[in-house]
Amino acid sequence: MVSARSIARTFSGYGLSVITGGIISIAVIPVVIIVAGAHTWATIAVAQGVAGFGVVLVGAGWGVTGPTEVASMDAGERGLSYVESLVSRTWLLLGVGAVCVVITIVLLPQQPLIAVVTLIAALLPGLSGGWFFVGESSPLRFLFLETIPRQIGSVIGALVLFWTGDALWFVGFQLIGGIAATVVSSASILRRYSGWRVDLSLVNAIARLRTHLPAVSMSAVSTLYVNLPIIVVQIFLPSFTAVYALAERIMRLALYATRPYVQVSQGYVPRKDPAEQLHHARRVTMLTIYLGIAGAVLYMLLAPWAGLVLSGGQLAISYPVAITLGLALGAMLISQVTGFAVLTTYRLTSALAWSTVAGAVVGVAGLIPAALVFGLLGVTSALALSEIVVLAYQLVVMNRRVFKAAS
Repeated sequence: MVSARSIARTFSGYGLSVITGGIISIAVIPVVIIVAGAHTWATIAVAQGVAGFGVVLVGAGWGVTGPTEVASMDAGERGLSYVESLVSRTWLLLGVGAVCVVITIVLLPQQPLIAVVTLIAALLPGLSGGWFFVGESSPLRFLFLETIPRQIGSVIGALVLFWTGDALWFVGFQLIGGIAATVVSSASILRRYSGWRVDLSLVNAIARLRTHLPAVSMSAVSTLYVNLPIIVVQIFLPSFTAVYALAERIMRLALYATRPYVQVSQGYVPRKDPAEQLHHARRVTMLTIYLGIAGAVLYMLLAPWAGLVLSGGQLAISYPVAITLGLALGAMLISQVTGFAVLTTYRLTSALAWSTVAGAVVGVAGLIPAALVFGLLGVTSALALSEIVVLAYQLVVMNRRVFKAAS
C-alpha cells in the first residue's frame, strides 16, 4: 500500500517542478507582451500552437505509456528502451519539424525567424526524458535535469529581451535550454542504466513506433482540438489572437499546476488487489471532480483580472470568454486523471482514444462556423463543448465498465 509519506514526498518533488516552471512561465508573460509587444506575443503563441500538433507526433506516445512501461521494466531493460525511444523520436523530430516549419512560415510571414525558432524550441520537449523519470519515481531528477535547464533558458531569454527589446533572444535561449535539458537528462539515464546500444536505422525506428500508435493517435486527435483554436483565431480573427493567446496561456498554466496530482494518481490507482484498486479509482475520481469544479470557478472569476495584470493593461479577457474557457479547464482537469490514471489502469485505452475522437469531431466541426458567427466567444465555446464531450464519454465508460462491473 502507498504510504502517506511516499505520496507527500512524490508530491513535493514534482510540486517543486510545477512551482518553478509556473512562476517563471507567469513572470515572462508581461515581459514579452510589454517589451516586445502584443503582435510579437501573438506570433510566439501561434508558433507554439503549431508546435502543439508536432510535439505530440515527435513524442510518439512515450509521455502517455512510457511511465507505466518504465515502472514495470527490470533495470537491465531500461537503458536500451530509452535509447530506442530517443532515436525514434529524433527521426520524427526531423520529419515533423520540416512540415511544421513550412506551416509556421505560411501563417506568420511577418516575423518568420522568431516564429521558426519558437517552433523548434517548442518541439524539443518531444525528446524529453521526463516521462522516464516519472516511471522510475525520480521527482528530483525531473526537477533538476528536465525542469530547471528549460526554465533557466526562459529566464535568461527574458532578461536579454528586457535589455535589448529583441524577442529573438528570448526564444533563442528557450531553444538552448531545451537542448540542454535533453542532453543532461539523456546522459543521466544512460549513465545509470547499462546494456544499451545505438541503432540509427530509420526502418527499425519506425517499426518501434507500431506499439505506440494507439497512444499517438489518441494524443494527436486530442491536441488537434486543443491547439487548432489559436490557428483559427489567427486566420479568421487576427485582431483577437493576442487576447486569446493570453487567456489560453493562463488556462494551460492552471492545467500545468495540477501535473503532480496527475502523476501521483497514475501511481496511486494501480494495485495488485482488485478491491484496493477499485477503492483507489473511486477515491481519485471523486477528488478529481471536486478539483475540476474548483479550478473552473477560479478561472472564471480570476482570468479577466490576471489578463490585465500580466499584459500591463494592454489585453482584456472578457467574462464570457473566461466562463467558457473555465468550463473547458474544469473538464480537462477531470479528464486527464480519469483518462490517464483510471482508464489506462483498467486497460481501457480504446475508450480513452474514442473519447478524444468524439471531442475532436465536435470541436473541429464547430470551430470555424462558431468563429465566423460568434467571433472569439464562439471559438472558446467550441473548445469548451469538445472538452465536455471528452469528459462525458470517459465518465460513462468508467461507470459502466469499472464501477458497475465491480459491484
